[in-house]
Amino acid sequence: MKKVMKRVITACLAFAMILALVTPASVEAATKNESLTLYKGETYTWYLTGVKSLSSASSTKKAVATVKANKSKKQYTISAKKAGTSVVTIKGKDYYGHTQSLKIKVTVAEPKFDLKLQKLDGNYILISLKNNTKATFDRIAVKYSLKDSSGSELAAKEETVYRAVSGKMAYETIYTTSAENVDIEKSSIKVTGYQRNPDYKYKTVGTDKLAVSIVDEQTSDTRITFKLKEVNKTSQYVYGKVYILSYDASGNIIDLEDGLISLDKKETKTTPEFSVFKSSYSHPNFDHYEIVYSGYYTTK
Repeated sequence: MKKVMKRVITACLAFAMILALVTPASVEAATKNESLTLYKGETYTWYLTGVKSLSSASSTKKAVATVKANKSKKQYTISAKKAGTSVVTIKGKDYYGHTQSLKIKVTVAEPKFDLKLQKLDGNYILISLKNNTKATFDRIAVKYSLKDSSGSELAAKEETVYRAVSGKMAYETIYTTSAENVDIEKSSIKVTGYQRNPDYKYKTVGTDKLAVSIVDEQTSDTRITFKLKEVNKTSQYVYGKVYILSYDASGNIIDLEDGLISLDKKETKTTPEFSVFKSSYSHPNFDHYEIVYSGYYTTK
């Protein structure tokens, strides 16, 4: 009987030792390493996952990137200040009281945009933005100041340029009743913010995979009407922008119409009708028009 009891006790002790090895309470402090690229002026907000509480957040080079912790939401926000590299560390406590750390190597790049203003026919000013960075942005926030020849401000406002694809042009228009008095040389415009998801990879879609063509074109003395056939040949959901640019004989843009591209995988879609006006009243210098478009998709 004593031998049997001894075997039982020995087995129980061995089982207890195995439990001690696999119980979560034995998990020690851990550090996870990640990397992130942001552009100067960009912010990134995310959550510290797998922890009960967020305890601290710090940056090795605050001149390059700062970090702010929202402890109640277990959330942190990184702000890109200037080009360079900084290591951001976020710490929290797991459900067993151990410290868990996230170290993020943050690379801040200088944004590269060609941004300008131009007068169009009528009461419109054109915003032209060339995205020279390697990143694609869902939205770019800009702020403009329109001034007359004496330097007096006629209008100032923030505007959004949508779907700025890497290496491509993006356009937006400003309506103002003072357009005739605007002096472009005295006016100014600058980028003030960005919107994209740095956790995703943005892939530009070439014209072999995304096609936009004119269908049902009708011409009259005053305008040209048509629809656009959009074809997505990829197996991804594609976003983009299409622009209908009107030009004079010298190649200057005099009018702009635009539309968003939003296509499911392998989808073909025909848009509602567009109109290009060429009357002597609204666009006396009209010579021709052009369709310009770009698209992208995102992956984790």
